[in-house]
Amino acid sequence: MKKDNAFLYPRYEEHATLFCDGISLHADGFRSGPDQLPLPSIYETGLCAIYHLLERMLPGLRGISVLGIWADDDAIPFCAWDLWLLTGEEDGFFLPMESAASLFSQNGIPYFHRPVQ
Repeated sequence: MKKDNAFLYPRYEEHATLFCDGISLHADGFRSGPDQLPLPSIYETGLCAIYHLLERMLPGLRGISVLGIWADDDAIPFCAWDLWLLTGEEDGFFLPMESAASLFSQNGIPYFHRPVQ
């Protein structure tokens, strides 16, 4: 059954997950499917850089997962919401908002939330 959540957010907007293991980037949650994703290369480069930086601090890191908004009618196609660090088979934790915002901004990925100053 195909989910229709048009009443929750506009049709052109999709809530997607990007998963990076330091080698590749996998996208999930797009109606058109991950093979049709026109994601600019800065996202793959940026997320791999974030992964490798975090991997040095957490040697058991298996991957990072980023939930965000994809809007195919925007100049900025993807804005991140959060950053989940997968540290075991199913274990992990969210990076604090301020840390995630800093990592995203240093690596060219727009961040949806703005931490309280």
